[in-house]
Amino acid sequence: MQTILSSKGQLVLPSAARRKLHLSQGERLSVEFRDDGILLRPVTQTKAYRVAKHPVSGLPVMVTTSRPSRKVTAAEIARLNAELL
Repeated sequence: MQTILSSKGQLVLPSAARRKLHLSQGERLSVEFRDDGILLRPVTQTKAYRVAKHPVSGLPVMVTTSRPSRKVTAAEIARLNAELL
């Protein structure tokens, strides 16, 4: 898998890589320099979900911030709903 560095120093992760790592827009990546290149890793976040705007409707929605390894609890939903107010 390859990508191209832009004139602004930006690169695009191919969609297959983003899907495999469950990455979405705005997620942070750590950069580690190695002898043979650069290693990018998703920064782990403490919250399993975050509030984002739906790309079509613009309404707030809950989005996973990491691999979905567990179900969200009723208490977490209540807390996220309170954050929307």
